[in-house]
Amino acid sequence: MRKKACLFVACLMIVLSVALSVYGAPKQSTITLWAAAVTPERDQFFTEIVKKFEAKYPNIHVEYLGIPGDLVGYRQKWDVAFASGTDPDITNDFTSKQVQIGALEPLDNYFNKWADRKLINAALVAGNRSFDPKHHKLYALPYSAQPWVMWIRPDWFKAAGLKIPETWNEFFATVPKLTNKDKGIYGLSIRGGGGSANTLEMLMYSYSGIPNYFDSKGHCTINNPKNVEFVEKYLGMYNKYTPEDDLTKGWTQLAATFQSGKAAVVVHNLGSASSHEKAFGGDRSKFMAIPFPKSLKGYRQHPGLMPLGLTMSKHAKDKKAVWTFLTFYLSKETNSSYAKLYGEIPANREAADDTWVHQLPYMETGSQILTDKATRFGSNPFYLPNYTTIQTKIEPSIQMVMLKQKTAKQMLDEWAKMMEKEKADFDASLK
Repeated sequence: MRKKACLFVACLMIVLSVALSVYGAPKQSTITLWAAAVTPERDQFFTEIVKKFEAKYPNIHVEYLGIPGDLVGYRQKWDVAFASGTDPDITNDFTSKQVQIGALEPLDNYFNKWADRKLINAALVAGNRSFDPKHHKLYALPYSAQPWVMWIRPDWFKAAGLKIPETWNEFFATVPKLTNKDKGIYGLSIRGGGGSANTLEMLMYSYSGIPNYFDSKGHCTINNPKNVEFVEKYLGMYNKYTPEDDLTKGWTQLAATFQSGKAAVVVHNLGSASSHEKAFGGDRSKFMAIPFPKSLKGYRQHPGLMPLGLTMSKHAKDKKAVWTFLTFYLSKETNSSYAKLYGEIPANREAADDTWVHQLPYMETGSQILTDKATRFGSNPFYLPNYTTIQTKIEPSIQMVMLKQKTAKQMLDEWAKMMEKEKADFDASLK
């Protein structure tokens, strides 16, 4: 009897072994994740997220690598890895170059079948599609945004009996009233050094309300008369209602001017919130984020949203497992935790409605900018390979306009010419 029992068990084991070989045992899949420009706090965040993911999906193992330093160094490392076919399955650094060289897997089929796709902010999805102007495919799942805002001193506005400007005409009328050069106090501080072109570009299109950077014939709209008008007004305030040393200021110097009580208004994104919190000791009566004033066309136009997101490598062996991680990362809990750490607005609309967002006035402002149906978004050509390079090249000319050594129209004509050549070269590369 015992022999029969043993024989039965042995046969059962054989049957199970054959069944598993035929139908497949639960297999362990390994995917790789690289995170760019991590700090110790950010590295800890990703480590914890991986642990939570693996606990929920025990059949998927994530090999995580957090890479400190700047994005230049990270991208060099990624370039080498891609050339050898060892690039990570997932990265949080999404670039137009990755799209152009065919490094990424389109996510449209996955996204369109995803039950929670409607929870992801549509404006951010559209922004990510802008990296593929020809086919409008989705190559990265957006996780957040850093809206552009004006940082103001609400206590100064209140003391002067001035309301927060809703239109650009109100803005230009308000700045002089907040200026007292004898006391070293200015209504505005302008970024005239590194990053000046990027800021100026965002502002001028917000003023003119022009939605497109190029017309049907490939002509750039940056030198449109309304943009010229804005630059004349805005840069015309330099050294009159702004500090003289604005000519060479980058963001660090601009922030110092604002935080030391020398300027009522500066322009940046929500990423500077933590710096203001620290500088003002958490006293939010002294700093406030407001949206850009309404355009000349009557609506509020925010700059196009810079594409951000998690990508799926074309080389990934288990793309289903990769997509599982991407959707986990965009779940309410995870996306909220990420955005809170990075000081950004979550892409998941439920996460963007979390208590912590509403408790921080500047985050509430950022969230409203993204979710307000009345807000329109520009179409910044982030897809152009040399888009930011052109901005850097034009910065000396911006300084010349500030010094009245060149007119606004001359500078913008120069800018438009470079943009038109870049667009023509890009279009030719797609043929």
